[in-house]
Amino acid sequence: MNGDKYKVVITDNDFENTDIEEKVLSEINCEIIKAQAKNEEELLQVCSDADGLIVQYAPITEKVINHMTKCRVISRYGIGVDTIDLKAAKLKDIKVCNVPDYCIDEVADHCLALILGLARKVVKLSNSVRSEIWDTIGVGKPIFNLKVQTLGLVGFGKIPQNLYPKVRYIFNDILIYDPFIPEALIEQYSIKIASFYEILRSCDFISIHCPLNETTKYLFGKREFQLMKPTAYIINTSRGAIINTSELYQAIRNGLIAGAGLDVLEKEPPGMDFELSKFDNVIITPHAGFYSESALDDLKYKTALNVLKVLKGEEAINVVN
Repeated sequence: MNGDKYKVVITDNDFENTDIEEKVLSEINCEIIKAQAKNEEELLQVCSDADGLIVQYAPITEKVINHMTKCRVISRYGIGVDTIDLKAAKLKDIKVCNVPDYCIDEVADHCLALILGLARKVVKLSNSVRSEIWDTIGVGKPIFNLKVQTLGLVGFGKIPQNLYPKVRYIFNDILIYDPFIPEALIEQYSIKIASFYEILRSCDFISIHCPLNETTKYLFGKREFQLMKPTAYIINTSRGAIINTSELYQAIRNGLIAGAGLDVLEKEPPGMDFELSKFDNVIITPHAGFYSESALDDLKYKTALNVLKVLKGEEAINVVN
């Protein structure tokens, strides 16, 4: 390690403090700038001479990347890196890192909570009691036993692999669609592989666990909702834009599907006039699936560690580009 002083910009975050990040980076001679930049113009002002970035939601576009003169690493709080232009970063030999192995239990548990909340119509029944209506069947009908229903998982990465053992004895059957799944994983979990069409046509609950990219944006829209059962629910703890929000609203409004459980949205936060929030057969949580105290500490530590290792000339924990 040389005697250079590095500049690391934390472009944005919504955490109470950055004590863990600062402790990790204290190993090197480092100035840490906490910017809370939300748009391209603000990023251009603060990031131009940064050696490394720590990013949460800020858009690290091609313009931002090309404007930086010294940057060697961009590390994101989280798993998804769809807010970072990976191609532009690679052309400038900037390593883009993420933390793919945190909050696995938390997101799987949150997904299960959404499934059970929808299945048992917890929100609808709770709202009825708040409205002084004490009527189980009249409000809740129909509720089905999960033992006779089928769950579909779209994607089978680390989170659904964690979820699978928790739900395998709850549902009658579980079908999985993942065109990239290795044969060894199929054998390890003894899972049933299905086509996307089969998932849509036969599943009572469909849970999304794929990344957001050019092929998965709006993977679920009007056509897909028309193919689903009218009693089926869709759950999304992955990325909001995998579902076409306006077409989901129309599908629920017109009874094409039974409802939805969403921890992620196309626009976060959605605004006070968000139409989907008016349905009591839709559960919306504020991108909270990742959260537990231990998961948060792990995330902050590993995000900063990626930056530290690259600036020290070592291998990062995980490089995506």
